[in-house]
Amino acid sequence: MNRSKVDRFIISARTAPWTWWILGAFLLVGTFVRTYHFHDWLRFNADQSRDAGVVSRVVRGEASLPLLGPKAGGTEFRLGSAFYVFQIASATLFGDRPDVMAYPDLLTSILAIPLLYAFLRLYFDGKIAVSLTALFAVSLYAVKYSRFAWNPNSLPFWTLLFVYALHRVLLCGGEVKKRWAVALGGAIGIGAQLHTLTLLLLPTATIAAFIFLAVRREKGVGKIFLIVFSVAALLNGGQIVSEIQTGGKNISAFFSAVGTKGGRGSGIVANVGKDAVCFVQSGVLILTSHESSDTCELKSVGEGRNALFFIGGSIFFIGGVVLAIRSLRRKTDLSKRYFLAVVLLYCGAVFLLLVPLANEVSMRFFLLSVFVPFSLLGLWFELLSEKIHGRALPIIALVSSVLIFANVVALKRMFVEYASFMDARSKSGMDNVLLWEVEEASGFILDHAGGAKTVSLDGDSKYLFKAMKSIRYFTERQGVDVVQRKKTEDVSNPVFLVENTKHNESTRREYPDMKAWKVVGRFTVFQLSPR
Repeated sequence: MNRSKVDRFIISARTAPWTWWILGAFLLVGTFVRTYHFHDWLRFNADQSRDAGVVSRVVRGEASLPLLGPKAGGTEFRLGSAFYVFQIASATLFGDRPDVMAYPDLLTSILAIPLLYAFLRLYFDGKIAVSLTALFAVSLYAVKYSRFAWNPNSLPFWTLLFVYALHRVLLCGGEVKKRWAVALGGAIGIGAQLHTLTLLLLPTATIAAFIFLAVRREKGVGKIFLIVFSVAALLNGGQIVSEIQTGGKNISAFFSAVGTKGGRGSGIVANVGKDAVCFVQSGVLILTSHESSDTCELKSVGEGRNALFFIGGSIFFIGGVVLAIRSLRRKTDLSKRYFLAVVLLYCGAVFLLLVPLANEVSMRFFLLSVFVPFSLLGLWFELLSEKIHGRALPIIALVSSVLIFANVVALKRMFVEYASFMDARSKSGMDNVLLWEVEEASGFILDHAGGAKTVSLDGDSKYLFKAMKSIRYFTERQGVDVVQRKKTEDVSNPVFLVENTKHNESTRREYPDMKAWKVVGRFTVFQLSPR
């Protein structure tokens, strides 16, 4: 870089708005909390090991590029292959390892930070937008789902891109720049492959938007729709080819799944009520890190501190929707009106889609609408600015700081828990298996397999349920299969036992002929003599 370019860069940096510096600082902070001990503390449960196995076989040339992706939870319907394609690309470029396969979810989570700022700036001033974005950067909810590979985890980015591009298309109609049509088609094409709800939501919302534009008789809308449709269809080419090859087998599974899941509710009134509870709880969790119940049970939010958060969350959510409707009626700026309309319609569509699924909804479902609570909080900040004018900024800064602090404390608590998994004295449960644990346990088994092609695993049922497939992922790469120990099995198989480390003394007394063992944090792997 020559001297004149350096001078221009320094001048630009000095004249940059202070909000950019804050945004840049929180982008760094957000990146740090998403990448801190990323390899060792990566969640690597059964779902992750299954997907890693698919990717590894493709990367090693043992299987062709998949046309379809993972099964939608509890059904035979398979999503599109975009999730696998991103993982395969990452593993091809950077190495066939589980942490590398999680890079696409990590990257989109980081990119979602500036994208949220850009989206919020469509309506809010820089001060409010940067305050909300700083909160998103350290949100426990957003960070937690960025730290492992799972098909819905990148939805915050793709749904943000969708609503941003949809806003531009609605605002400009047939005169919109082609790149926004491509972005909209890309967001639909990828987002629809990551979750069954987005498969329904994104195309439907887009068609409704173009019907609206057609009714307004916007010129050139047909060409823009063709671009959007073509990009989305191209990105879903794998599904289209699969349907042709199988005679529509997967789409039949989709309609079967819709019918099955839609019939599991407890009645329309009960479902609407539980759906509302879920929306309130998700907003509280996303903004404050406070979680009452992952399954949105009303009884879990009706007592003590949880009740206070639920009451406050209800006022926040209902009041935020009322403020959005109020502003939509009062605003004359067309861009701001479309921002409000997109947020309201998107939020309403998600609410309606979740009504028949109310008994299955949990906090993870709200990855597809994570931007909504931040938009509603911004409307509350805007109301504050209207009422007290120049004195609002310190209060906005204080509220944002309190929420940021609450999330940072929650993040620290999460990291302390992960660190405790490596301690033999840990009392943590078995919600997650970490990559470090699985690698260490697998390494011990491989070192003591004695050349056997099959080994048997027994022990703590909770750990085996979560970790057995993950351990098998690593041992199979070295030609050793791991099977669960049975009474009728081949007695010549080497036998390994996985137990909670705090039970080591009693375990050694029970198995006096034990040959070797290795402590792996919360759990110990023992080598037993074959029967």
